[in-house]
Order: sequence, then structure tokens, then C-alpha cells
Amino acid sequence: MKHLVINDYGTFLGLDGNRLAVKQDDRVQHYPLNRLCTVAIAKRGISVSSDLIEAFSQRGIKLFFLDFRGVAHSALVGQSQHGVVAVRAAQMAFCQQDTLPLARQVVNAKLKNQRAVLNHLNKYHRHPALQSAAEALLLHANQSSHAGTIETLLGFEGAGASAYFQALREAQLFSSTFETREGRGSVEINNAMLNLGYAVLSSYLLSAIVNAGLEPYLGIMHSKRPGKMALVLDIMEEYRAWVVDRAVIKLRQRTEAKITLDATLKKALIREIQNTCGKRYRYRRKQLRLEHIMQRQVYQLCGHFYGENRYRPFLFKW
Repeated sequence: MKHLVINDYGTFLGLDGNRLAVKQDDRVQHYPLNRLCTVAIAKRGISVSSDLIEAFSQRGIKLFFLDFRGVAHSALVGQSQHGVVAVRAAQMAFCQQDTLPLARQVVNAKLKNQRAVLNHLNKYHRHPALQSAAEALLLHANQSSHAGTIETLLGFEGAGASAYFQALREAQLFSSTFETREGRGSVEINNAMLNLGYAVLSSYLLSAIVNAGLEPYLGIMHSKRPGKMALVLDIMEEYRAWVVDRAVIKLRQRTEAKITLDATLKKALIREIQNTCGKRYRYRRKQLRLEHIMQRQVYQLCGHFYGENRYRPFLFKW
């Protein structure tokens, strides 16, 4: 299934039979509706036909609208949903209890997947900083398994992130303007690409969460604030490094020659993320696309909320 991101000003999205028609100037591209999972509009000045919205609703295709930071501020989702009231009731009941054990698993997996990225890169870009940071991440991962509070747990996560991005900077795996990790609104091109990439990744996970019937704003680790999709941010921790960070690193030569994140570079980054999400990985004795693994992981999380099984994060092999 395809996750499409539209980020060209003046584009028109319409319906042509059973296909999405993306029109810009004199060019038209078609995408079969039966191959679409989500469509994200990441630019102002893009118009959508009402016929297309109806077709999306009938087929369960989700339409997201992203703000200037690449964060979804609105979504159009059809009335036919897989989720039931019992799923959200179980989620809410779980989140009223002690969520620390599950949060430990999430942070532990994030640190181990960051370590997997460093070890993967160290095979091709030998640098002592990568090896040193990989060892530090393993230590922080082990410490996170015994954290007594959410605050302590987030401290280990923050220490791991600092070592991780410092190693990438020292190994010159980002372009030369990168100094430190900066969040939303950063104008530094590497950070801008990371922020956009995380927003694209979040659309995959938001779709999986909505499919499962869960409440995206009720998380187990991130704070509950208006407009903050805490559960999306929680689940995304497992995938950030492998899916997004590696994509930005892969494009570093193209980034070096640019100051701002233009449309061409945006498209290249989105394409890299889509390729990774479409790649097959081993999952429970099967070879599945990563986007399908994400969906299964969210369904597994539903079972954890019900108390039927124990959630096991997905760890990447390097």
C-alpha cells in the first residue's frame, strides 16, 4: 500500500474513475485507489475535489493535512472504522494505571535501534565515535530497563540521544552545518529534514493507530497536551533512527550544497522514507513490509492494553 505526500503549490487532487488524479500545470499522475493507504497534503494552495473525498471515505483512505512543520493538524477519516468502543476503553483504563513498565520497553527499544543504526554505519564509515556511542547506548538501554520513574527513564533516553547525535556529528555523517539536534522550527537543513521525516513517519503510525481504533492523543509516556498526538510519538520512538535518520544521512551529499529545504530535497527524503517503509524485514518467521509490521505492532499494543499479551517492540538488525 502507498502513502502519498503532496507538497507542490497549485496541485489539484481529483477523481478519475478508480484512480487518484494529481494534476499540476499540464502534468497528470494517476494512482489506483486500491493501492492507496494515506494521502498527506504538506503545502498550502492544494485543492481537493469532493468526489475524491467521498471515494477516500468509502475506501478507508485517510487524508491528512500537515502544517508548516510537517505535523498533521487535521485529518479526514471515513465513518467505517475498524475500532470499537472497547478498544479505547481498554486503552484509557490501562493509561490510568502504571504505564512505566511499557514505557521502559519503548525507550529500551529506541536506544537499541539507535545503537543498531550506529553499528550499521560503522561497517561502512569506520569512526571511533560511532563505536564509543554504540557502547554508551547499550549501557543506557540496560539502565532504562530498571528506571524507577518516567522522569528517570526520560533522562536515560536524553543521555542516549545526546551521545547518538554527537557521534553522527563527529563522524561527519550529517552535512557540515549540523551542530546539535534541534526540534520543530529549526532552519538548519539537517534538522529541518529530520523534523520533516519524523512528520512523514508519524502519518504512517497515525494511520495504523486509527485502523486499530486507538486514541492517538492518549499515550503512555509523552505528556498529554492539546494538539499533541502522544501515542503516535510514543510508538514512533522505535522507528525514528532506522527509518528517518538513515534517510537524512544517505542524502548528506545533496544536503551539503543547499541552505534551505527545497521541494526537490523534500521529495527525495520522502521517497527514501517510503522505500524503507516498503522494504521487507523479518517478522515472526515471515518477510513483511515495514509498514505492515508497524500495523501489526499497533494491533499487538491493543492486546497489551486488553491484558491478552505482552507488547514486544520491533528491533532492527544491523
